[in-house]
Amino acid sequence: MTKSMEQNNNNVKTKDMKKTKFFAMLGAIALAASGLTACSSSDDMAAVDNPNYNPETNEVKAQFVFNVATGNSTFTRQTAAATQATENETFRGIDNAVLYSFKQASDGKHIPAATTATKRYDLAQVLAPATITSDNSRRVIETSLPLNTNSLLFYGKAIEGGATTMDYNTYGHLDEYTLPDASLDLNEVTFTLGKRLTGDNLTKYRQMENLLSAILTAIMNTNMAGSNHVAIVATSKPFEGVEPYGFDVATSEYPADLTWESYANSEGNSPVVTGHALYPLEEKLATVYREMTTIRQSAGEVRAGSGYALRLIIHDLWSNINEVRCAIPLNKAEAVAKYMANNITIRLRKYFGYTSLPIDGHAPEGVAFRDPVGIVSELSTDEWPATADAKPADFGKITNADDLNTFPYSFNLPRGAAHLTFDTTKKQFEYVKNFNTSAMDGKIITVEHYRYPAELTYFGNSAIRVSDEEKKTPNYPNGVSNWDNEASWSADWVKDSHVTPSTQSVAMQNDINYGTALLKTTVRYGASVLKDNNHAVQKQKYPSLADTDEPDKEITVDGTTFQLTGVIIGGSVKSVGWDNIAKTNDDYNAWVYDRNIASSAIPAPANGTSVPNYTLTFDNYIRNEHQNKVYVALEFLNNSGVDFFGEHNMVRNQSHFYLIGELDPEKAGLNTVSWPEHHPLPPYNADGSSIEKVRVFMQDYMTTADFVIGSESLKHAYLTVPDLRYSSLTLGLSVDIKWSTGLNFEDVLLGGN
Repeated sequence: MTKSMEQNNNNVKTKDMKKTKFFAMLGAIALAASGLTACSSSDDMAAVDNPNYNPETNEVKAQFVFNVATGNSTFTRQTAAATQATENETFRGIDNAVLYSFKQASDGKHIPAATTATKRYDLAQVLAPATITSDNSRRVIETSLPLNTNSLLFYGKAIEGGATTMDYNTYGHLDEYTLPDASLDLNEVTFTLGKRLTGDNLTKYRQMENLLSAILTAIMNTNMAGSNHVAIVATSKPFEGVEPYGFDVATSEYPADLTWESYANSEGNSPVVTGHALYPLEEKLATVYREMTTIRQSAGEVRAGSGYALRLIIHDLWSNINEVRCAIPLNKAEAVAKYMANNITIRLRKYFGYTSLPIDGHAPEGVAFRDPVGIVSELSTDEWPATADAKPADFGKITNADDLNTFPYSFNLPRGAAHLTFDTTKKQFEYVKNFNTSAMDGKIITVEHYRYPAELTYFGNSAIRVSDEEKKTPNYPNGVSNWDNEASWSADWVKDSHVTPSTQSVAMQNDINYGTALLKTTVRYGASVLKDNNHAVQKQKYPSLADTDEPDKEITVDGTTFQLTGVIIGGSVKSVGWDNIAKTNDDYNAWVYDRNIASSAIPAPANGTSVPNYTLTFDNYIRNEHQNKVYVALEFLNNSGVDFFGEHNMVRNQSHFYLIGELDPEKAGLNTVSWPEHHPLPPYNADGSSIEKVRVFMQDYMTTADFVIGSESLKHAYLTVPDLRYSSLTLGLSVDIKWSTGLNFEDVLLGGN
């Protein structure tokens, strides 16, 4: 037994395949049987001298013949290295293949609902890579077919090509590829998208969240208590080369419980000099604290919690603190503020390295996290807010090989998947662990819901045609168009039939097709000049601003301004059954993240659209329900050379941001879906006909989404991936969708109109 057969028999979760260029309609399966000798019914009785017939099992040794179409320009998918899009692409092969035979009550039917098969055939690898072309698309395999067989069901997966190791980001991944063996019950068929966070990786991820949030909490809790509660004298210098304080301040001249927060929550008054407004150095400390800890969650704001985003945040924070630390205080209150800045700097140096920390108040350079193990040691000695939860202490999975600067991308997650919040009561930072979303009816969404794209799978469900004449491989029609053309079949073939003792050749009537759906993504600019959200953000902070104050920044775009780095599909189906449709409506809570982008470049406005990117996913049909809208987040790198304001926050140069587009299957003006002519597309009615209900993703179909970055799109840029199932989501992309033989979304404007 081959390794692939053993995996199938044990329902082993298979590894990865490719996310590929789509969709070559796959041709049919032909079964050519040599002379039969058996009695299956009074009508089928015949005495045939057939050495391939086994009277004990009532089975005939048969030839199993594939006909595969490798080129169809309508269907393409992902990068050329991982695809078989057109006739110029290399066929990837098929393995993990399984065939089921059935004896239905009447002939001429495919399988309309989950039932029990008659027999399972483990075919393993039925086609190696590069073994067929559009002109030579056959392979013969010997097997045995029971008498009275009248329906066949086929499953298979594409091979990852020449890769010697599995690359889930390139080829997609299924955690579960379960095809029943002993029971033959189709209810047990399960295909499940691969989770990006599992086991020790999930544990380490949570420990990194705890460590990063603890670092920020400790820094923001800087105070004058403990070892830092000392007199400030003229000779005190926090670092060599910095001007002295100039004032001798006794400890009794400032509150014993003075903390950094005291400046921010003093209603504009100095926490050191009673009845006096904040002094300039105190005001700077207060402003930085408020900016760090004010996260307007009620307005939908979430704070980016990636390692890179935190480096940028700490750089800005440290720049302001350095100005205070290096300033010459004009009074005793400012001398205390200067000493507070010194204490903050001491704490920052425990967790962050730098290439330069100027003594003239300029911004520090090269700010980055230190090694994690050293940070854990430093954290154990730092003061902790009395109001906060217990200080995290379990970091056992983290080693110095783990880079906090690349979190969470190092876990194969979007850079914006980590969201920070600040609890104003507990005085602590926390990572948002879940989303409670109205659109998901209270379902919990967490980072554990991020999945790999699907692998490329194959699905065939068909009645059979039979002939009493022995056929050789060249006698079968070649190619999908010929296979589907009745004129290509000789007169001895009987359509909608079953295997009898006189049958010598058998063929599947319907084509084998792909079991997965595909999103084709293109991006273009709808304007040459884009406006950011500066005025609205500043107006929210300072309501007295006039309409002409703080105008929006204008960014002129070219071919390098922004780069596409990821595609995230929200509300995706995580698991499907025998017909490649979700078994229940509870399976719609996966987020498919595609980070293997064909080309990141977005051409200048006059030069059209980006190179298409292709993402495999499952059909998102909702059983007996109104079909859902789908929200897609596109991840971009800001390569404009400038910072700009998005929906809530500043998007720094060289940082990532997200724009959201909506795919609505009921949007007016969409092209009409073309339903398959030669096979019914699942799901099925009780009579086997197709339930022709249009949805955003349909198996064996390619959905085209042409996303447009409009002049106002940047106003709706998110620093993090917002909940893609949330009903009040602010859209940043306009989208037109199209189907290849289905829907086509064009001009999907990012960020609204």
